[in-house]
Amino acid sequence: MKLEVTYGDSKIPIEIPDENFAGRVVPKPIKTISDIRKELDRVLDNPHGPSLEELSKSKSVCVLVEDHTRDEPHWDLLSTVIPRLQDANKVTFMITTGSHEVEHPENLKIADMIKRISADVGLRNYVVKINDCHDSDVVDLGKTSRGTPVIISAMAANHNLYVPIADMKAHYFAGYSNALKDFLPGICAFDSIEANHSMALDPDSTFGMHPYHPDERKRDNPLADDMREAMEMITKDAKVFTLSVISAGSKLAWADAGNIETVTAAGIEFLDETASFTVEATTHIIVSPGGYPQDKSLYHAQRAIELTKNAVKEGGEILFIAECRDGVAPESAIENFYDKLTAPLDEVLESISSKYHLYEHKAYKFADLMKRVSKITMFTNLDKATVESVHMEKADDPQTVIDEWVSKNPDVQILVLDKGNKLAVYAK
Repeated sequence: MKLEVTYGDSKIPIEIPDENFAGRVVPKPIKTISDIRKELDRVLDNPHGPSLEELSKSKSVCVLVEDHTRDEPHWDLLSTVIPRLQDANKVTFMITTGSHEVEHPENLKIADMIKRISADVGLRNYVVKINDCHDSDVVDLGKTSRGTPVIISAMAANHNLYVPIADMKAHYFAGYSNALKDFLPGICAFDSIEANHSMALDPDSTFGMHPYHPDERKRDNPLADDMREAMEMITKDAKVFTLSVISAGSKLAWADAGNIETVTAAGIEFLDETASFTVEATTHIIVSPGGYPQDKSLYHAQRAIELTKNAVKEGGEILFIAECRDGVAPESAIENFYDKLTAPLDEVLESISSKYHLYEHKAYKFADLMKRVSKITMFTNLDKATVESVHMEKADDPQTVIDEWVSKNPDVQILVLDKGNKLAVYAK
């Protein structure tokens, strides 16, 4: 079986003997929408609840725009939303970085898009802010019932209408990437994000579970429910109108607009139908996050491992194909993710379970997986010393790894999981 696996901006060819090929898992083929603008106009013209134009008229509006780590059609999304805000009193655009890098060149490009489109349509009274979780100009709104402090950028506080623009997909501890995440962590301060993300260590904080899930049996996710509560504290008596999409490369797979709970539930249902898989676990799997920006760093690429790890049996092996052109992690995450992971695995697990610091959940989950499997081999742009320092082996060529697997065990079954950052994999 000859096939290709995504890697950065390219594809890596691999070959697996037919008798050893256990299958390939990718998001299910769906009818995509090539005319993005037309579809966005359609859902905005037919929202769940009042229209964006009606809600924003003579009001203070805060638009939440996802940052550069989301491979969504920012230009089309903004070009469709901004013209509908011309009757607002004031519009604040918040780029929802959460704890991500602030002055990243791609974030600056998104800010420039907002300014260019606003100028083109004649939007007058507006400001653009890239959230900085370490900014001192904040508003403290109190704590959630789980003790998370809700501290947000002052520019994001006290608006009449909030408009989160969200690209949805499976998320390994928040259940699903969705409009709630644009509030927390999106516009929050470091302490809020750290407290909320500490719940990622709870096994109930996992993909497939969310308080807005249409199946009431799948709503118990403490971390995501904490996000829901924080959003309600931030918005208070304000209205919330979301434009949510599910992107498929340069096209759309799904879009909807209006009431946040109704729209998010519909997106979850679509994702469960198209990106959720139950597989027979095998001893050997090949995982790719899905190319850039999903594999921009080890920090980002790890999501694919978490979302697909149920496919590998105890003591099995993983070939992890991720370019990581931006290195191991954003600078802010290196100490508590990468540096933490260089310690012996038992030490990693013990130290994090006693006292949590932001980003350590990623090291904890990675270490927990490494204890469960016998080996993770990585084909990557990262150098050998860097890969080996975090308990993995570096492959010079993916095909060599596959050939060795087959040579050692002629009956080995190999499952390929591509675009893993947008999958949710369960074992039978």
